[in-house]
Formats: sequence, C-alpha cells, structure tokens
Amino acid sequence: MKKFVDYIMAQPVWKVLLCGLGILFMIFNPKIILPLLFFGGIGFAWYFAKKKPNATKRNIAAIASVLAVGGTYLINPNIASTKQEEQTQATHFASTPSKKDENAKKEAEAKREKEAEEKEESEKEKAEKEKKAKEEREKKAKEEQERKEKEDRDKKTKEEQERREKEERDKKEAEAKQLAAQAEAAVQQLENNQIQDNVAPAQAAIANVADQGTKDRLTHRVGLVQNDINVRAQQAAEAERARQAAAAEQARQAAAAQQAQQQQAFVTQPQQGGYRNCSEARAAGAAPLYRGAPGYSARLDRDGDGVACE
Repeated sequence: MKKFVDYIMAQPVWKVLLCGLGILFMIFNPKIILPLLFFGGIGFAWYFAKKKPNATKRNIAAIASVLAVGGTYLINPNIASTKQEEQTQATHFASTPSKKDENAKKEAEAKREKEAEEKEESEKEKAEKEKKAKEEREKKAKEEQERKEKEDRDKKTKEEQERREKEERDKKEAEAKQLAAQAEAAVQQLENNQIQDNVAPAQAAIANVADQGTKDRLTHRVGLVQNDINVRAQQAAEAERARQAAAAEQARQAAAAQQAQQQQAFVTQPQQGGYRNCSEARAAGAAPLYRGAPGYSARLDRDGDGVACE
C-alpha cells in the first residue's frame, strides 16, 4: 500500500486528477460530479492564485472547471435539439392543417379570449384598486388637512390664551408695583412725619402689597416707627405726669402757704376785733367760740347761749 501511495505521489498532478475524475465518473452520477467539479475548480483556482500562488495547480483547476462545463453540455443533448424540434413542428403545422390543428387553433383562440377576459378583469381589479388607493390617499390627505387645521386652531387658541395670560400677568405686576410704590410712599411719609395718625394709612397700604418680601420689609419699617412713637408718647406721658405732679405740689404748697397766712391772720384778728364770720373762725381753728374767749362776738352767737360758731 505504501508503494502504491509513493507511486501516486510521484506522478504529475494532472495525471492524478484525470485518473481521479475517471474513477468518480464511473462510480457516481455525472450530474452530481460535474457541478462539484466546476465549483471546486473555481475554488482551487482562486486558492492557488491568491492564498498559495502556484501557476500549475491554478491552471489545472481552471481546466477542470472548463471540462465540467463541457461535460454538462454533453450530458444534456436535448438542449440543442429542442429548438430544432419546435421549428419542425411549427413548419409541419403550418403546411398540413388538420382537425387537430383546428382544435388547437380553437383552443388557442379560447385561451386568448380567456387571457383577454382575465386581462380585462385584472385591469378592472387594478383600476378598482387604484380607485380605492386614490380614495384612501384623498381620505388620508383630507384627514391630514383637517389635522393640520385643528393643530393650527389649537396653536392659535393656545397663543391667544398665552397672550391673555401674559397681559393679565403684566397687568397684575403693574398693579402690584403701583401698590408697592403707594405703600412705600405711605411708609416714607410716616417716617418723615412720625405721628400715630399716619400709622393706619401705612398699614392699610402695606396690606395691599402682593410680594411677601416687600410686605415684610415695609411692615418692619412701620414697626420701628411705631416703637419710636410709643417711646415718645411714653416719655411725653411721663413728662406730663411729672409736670402735673409738680403743678399739684406747687398748688399744694401755695394753698398751704395761703392757709398759714390765713391762720396767722385769724390768730391776730381776734385781738383786733374778732372774726368777721364763723368761716374765718373755723378756718383759723378757733371754733366754737365761747363767751369771754378771744374772738368771741355776740353777732356770731345767734342763739345767745354764750357759744358762737357752734
């Protein structure tokens, strides 16, 4: 066996390939072998040309592919004779008309009519389909147009609403700024003229301010002014109380001095002729007056019982 293998390996490649093809032709069906030989030859030709360049093996693979094509043509002889038979039959039918030809003609005519009817039906179906497709396109176009119009209306409505909302916001902001300016002016007036009558208008103006930060800031300023007003009012009240206390003390001292003068006068008056009336005697602390006592006078003793200014 080894000698046989060495012998085969010593032979040229083309001999080995031809012998192998002959054996394959004898064993297998050529209709299977030839396509394998064709594609295999192309594959090996590419391999020995690109991957592992070898001109001899590449040429052998190309020759094998060409032989496969020729063998395919040889095992199908009907391919060359089919057209000739068709031409012969056509000439025979044209030269020798018969009943069979008439039947064939009728069948062909019926076939043509059937094909025409089928074609007409196909055209009708095609026209119907085109009509439906056109209607569908028109419907879609109409729906698209309506959708666009609706989007345009919605967009305009949204823009109008946004414009109104913006105008309303601008109006509110302007009003808020105006109210804040009025509150600022009221607080400034209160700070310039710190009296209690200006506190209530400032607080009322602050209540209309929308911004909480501005409101808190102005309220704080009003609170500072209110504290100053309260401190000054308290100081004024204390000063008034002190003034009233001083005036009262001064009046008391004046009354005491006057009373002392009256008492001194009343004490001396009895020695000079008595009291003019009981009020002076009582003011002097001498009442009641007894007969024989200093200051007693009969005109003061109305009932004559010896006791005057009872």
